[in-house]
Amino acid sequence: MKTLSLVFTFILLSCNGQESKTQLQNNKEMNSLKIAHYNITDEGDGTKSNYDDLSLEFINRAKKILEQRRFQFLDENTFNQKILDVFSFNVKEYKNSIIALRPAMFPEVAIRDNKFIFIQDAGANEPEFINPDLLYHFNSYIFYNTPVSYAWLQTNNSNLLYDLVVYYGYNKDKKLVESIFKKFDFNSLSDMEELIFMNSGSHKVLKRQIFDDIETIIYKGKAEDFSYAKEGNGYLRIGEIINKVSSSPKEYSDPEKTISYLFERELRVGIQGDAESYINQNPKYKSNLEKNNFYELPTLKDYVKYIYQKENNSIFIIQDSDGYTNLRKDKNSSSQILQKINTGEQIDVLDQSGDWWLVVSKEGKKGYVHKSRIKSE
Repeated sequence: MKTLSLVFTFILLSCNGQESKTQLQNNKEMNSLKIAHYNITDEGDGTKSNYDDLSLEFINRAKKILEQRRFQFLDENTFNQKILDVFSFNVKEYKNSIIALRPAMFPEVAIRDNKFIFIQDAGANEPEFINPDLLYHFNSYIFYNTPVSYAWLQTNNSNLLYDLVVYYGYNKDKKLVESIFKKFDFNSLSDMEELIFMNSGSHKVLKRQIFDDIETIIYKGKAEDFSYAKEGNGYLRIGEIINKVSSSPKEYSDPEKTISYLFERELRVGIQGDAESYINQNPKYKSNLEKNNFYELPTLKDYVKYIYQKENNSIFIIQDSDGYTNLRKDKNSSSQILQKINTGEQIDVLDQSGDWWLVVSKEGKKGYVHKSRIKSE
């Protein structure tokens, strides 16, 4: 009996020791997780709301609505992956069970225990502000891409779909991206910055996935070579954004790599002016590119090695199959025409940034001409 008792005691101590190690490991993992940084929001009048304290009654009411509409709740791994794919938010990095996905009056909120997105409607009844149709159709579209729910959101809450693309950078639903781009103001600097940058809290990070869609949808694909710039307005403000990154590098993640990537995307559709101007003004940039293997950006590498020339004494003339081109007041094809410049006439180029170059005609008028209508000799 003594032997059995000793064996039992040893097993018990071993199990307790293993449990302690497991608990210690779990505690260590929990301590390494982050606190959800959007959960506490300022209401604007000195009061703050904390989504960690979101009413359990509200959550249960929302869950019941989804259950009544036969919403199929996902397993944990699929739920986490969907949140990452759509909102660019890895919930596994956070210890909170309730996570607000952005700072807003009524943000999208991930309810991890119940595997759904809690979303409120300012127009719904207080105190819950829950719109059953919105709650169901938003979750149905996010997690199942349901066509009926997509159509409902387009009709009733199109701003939420807009934010999925512009704020969160979601681009897996190409039909959605194309519909947003049709009404997006690419000429707005602030809108363009929101579209291509994600604010991580400490730095602005490029949403690289968006650029393929700009190239495909706006420019209809990559240019075949550097001989001409493709028509499109997707990169109207890229030159100004590059200047902002250059002047305030601490605000951006990997600022030089970010600038280089923006050049790569411009050059892919034939826009050379921004890269040429930047290299001329920053002599060390070219050598830095070579040291970093051009950040593995093939179009930028080809441009710097084979196209770019430090001293540009080219003569610029108008070359247009119509026999003339329009000198415009602003950088777009619908702006005021200042004069017509005939093919073969020489012009002075003041700024080669973007698709539209700032030029001066022989009559002394200053305005913009699309780069594709200018030839250098």
